[in-house]
Amino acid sequence: MIRMVVTVALLSACRASEYEYWHGPYSAGPIYGKSPQCVGIPEDLRLCHGVGYSDMLLPNLLEHETMEEVKQQASSWVPLVHKKCHPGTQVFLCSLFAPVCLDRPIYPCRKLCEVVRDGCTPIMEAFGYPWPEMLTCTKSFSHLPSM
Repeated sequence: MIRMVVTVALLSACRASEYEYWHGPYSAGPIYGKSPQCVGIPEDLRLCHGVGYSDMLLPNLLEHETMEEVKQQASSWVPLVHKKCHPGTQVFLCSLFAPVCLDRPIYPCRKLCEVVRDGCTPIMEAFGYPWPEMLTCTKSFSHLPSM
């Protein structure tokens, strides 16, 4: 419970102008062709297992509709979390791959994205990987349905 409070606090500790980065309108209706549902975070979703909450929203904030898709995409990020390039890396990534299941999703703010990107980009580039377009810190979720 304490870890969930810390996780939620990290995600929501942004000024309103920073929060607009990932914050988008969201409804309980169909999203990406499927209605959102709460599902348990499986133990083999190593990136987010033990992140501080047990249920996630599916489809997630990166438009992954199935758990298999989430696990396949998230698995490539586990080594970056282990590099400890920024203390907020796991929280940032899990907020997108396995968003906490609440009445309304919590999106990471621009500031969190920027500090994780700035801390992790040098490590990623050392291994030949650029910061991915899907995590661009100026991205908006304007494609989400309005409430």
